[in-house]
Amino acid sequence: FRVLCGEWIESMWDCMYVGDVSCIPFFLATVVIGNFVVLNLFLALLLSNFGSSSLSA
Repeated sequence: FRVLCGEWIESMWDCMYVGDVSCIPFFLATVVIGNFVVLNLFLALLLSNFGSSSLSA
């Protein structure tokens, strides 16, 4: 959740401190995929509202 809210850099630095640089691809993939999912959910909600309003008018 913290990664998707935009505060991922602190968690990534903690992961790199404990582990190695393999944390970078994980966090970048999580940010990209998470933002894509949130965008798709928003667009689905937006399109469903337009679809229902055009049927009732």
